[in-house]
Amino acid sequence: MNCPTSESPVLDFTAPDGSASLFATVFQGGVSMPVPPGTTLGSFLDSLPGFTMDYVADAVQTIFLDGTAIDDLQTPIDGDNPVLALSAAMPGLAGAILRRNSFHAALRTATTVHHAEHHGPVTLTLKLFNSIARDRGPALLAGGVRIEARRLLDFFATHPTLLADGYRFRWQGESIAAAELPGLLARQAGTVQLRLRENADD
Repeated sequence: MNCPTSESPVLDFTAPDGSASLFATVFQGGVSMPVPPGTTLGSFLDSLPGFTMDYVADAVQTIFLDGTAIDDLQTPIDGDNPVLALSAAMPGLAGAILRRNSFHAALRTATTVHHAEHHGPVTLTLKLFNSIARDRGPALLAGGVRIEARRLLDFFATHPTLLADGYRFRWQGESIAAAELPGLLARQAGTVQLRLRENADD
């Protein structure tokens, strides 16, 4: 799936080998992805890098669509700005209740998701948590994700080591110093296309 669009400035980030997983928490706030109308959860997940149906069955134990726990991968993604959150197994009884196809699913509070009819492309916010973000986040970042500039600025503010030596940046194809990045992000009102690749020595 080609996630970024041409409307947002592109930030290319080159990092040392093995460091892409340090960006896993950037997915907790969500990244934006265009989804064709009528796309089901299963087909969307299968289109993501590394999200084979076997991986989804084995690793993705909890799926929330607009705050509702979902069992059926044939559920359509629709509505204005839906939010999809993926997690590995969560601990305790709450985790057991929310787990997909769980014996305890009957204990959930009954909720029905209603969406207004939507004819154009859907902009989905995808959130990844725990091992899902660590396992599959790097591949998504390599292909490029669209993220709110202000949230990316906050992320770097709480992870200052990611602006240290050994990392390289390009903004709209032009090399920039790490010290320039916060100012560029602060002046960007909308989203940024973030692309991350490892191996800063090439």
